[in-house]
Amino acid sequence: MYNFVDLHCDTITATYERKQEFFKNNLHIDIERLNKYNKPTQIFAIWLAKKYYKDAFNITNKMIDFFEEQVNKNNQFIKKVKCFNDINSNSKINAMLSIEGGESIEDNLDNIQHFYNKGVRIFTLCWNYENNIGFGAFTKSTEGLKPFGREAIKIMNDINMVIDVSHLNEAGFWDLYKMAKKPFIATHSNSYTICNHYRNLKDEQLKAIKECEGIVGINLYPKFLTNNNIATEEDIFKHIEYIGNLIGYDKICLGGDFDGIEETPKNLEDVSKYENLFDKIEKIYGKDILEKITYKNFYNFCEKNIKN
Repeated sequence: MYNFVDLHCDTITATYERKQEFFKNNLHIDIERLNKYNKPTQIFAIWLAKKYYKDAFNITNKMIDFFEEQVNKNNQFIKKVKCFNDINSNSKINAMLSIEGGESIEDNLDNIQHFYNKGVRIFTLCWNYENNIGFGAFTKSTEGLKPFGREAIKIMNDINMVIDVSHLNEAGFWDLYKMAKKPFIATHSNSYTICNHYRNLKDEQLKAIKECEGIVGINLYPKFLTNNNIATEEDIFKHIEYIGNLIGYDKICLGGDFDGIEETPKNLEDVSKYENLFDKIEKIYGKDILEKITYKNFYNFCEKNIKN
């Protein structure tokens, strides 16, 4: 049984909106399929569609409550975790919370601490659009972080909320790089050199993440993996090899984006198929690199940066 950590999925939002359950559903991730692995850690993001933006803070809280209810309902299988010690001491599925998009804090910086108190440990600054913090890559904006965003980042650094740059535009990325006092990460982004999509990271950005002692999660969305219409495991390996050779295999993790993507690579239709990918990674790269990518790199980052 493989152990693994996945840095990003949208299963909370998907199950909440479709009135489905964590234990078993027809989405990409559920407890039944996660149970085939050895104490996996899944980071569950709360993502909001535009229709929720006018009441983003309240809707995010409702989704956190829904997450808590589902975890408690299935507590023989899954446990909410907030830090490395929680993960290390647990033999169940580990569920950690993240937020995808600064819309959730609205215009109140105190809401960052509020969500931290609720167990959120990773915060993706933007989704596709402009918000109070800055600009998503989708906007194609050349503007950087806003004054509110700079204040938000200072607070996140002070309380040890891990900052995620996936979706953030390039100008905002470099503003963060200049001011960040703590490591930042990209939970679900790939190499722009391999696939020149605006959501992927350029070489200098990847090097900056290494320099700040962050990590990068490989995204499974075919449009971020290849310029062709169909993605395969070979396309995933291209990103792993390129990023590994550029910044080291000790900086690569998984960030599948399950339940947030409409399509997946061939033979990776849901989380249960990770096992097939892991088999091939081990055959190609060896057990040491497999274990780094699947869980050790995140464990090392978590032990240093997510302590309570």
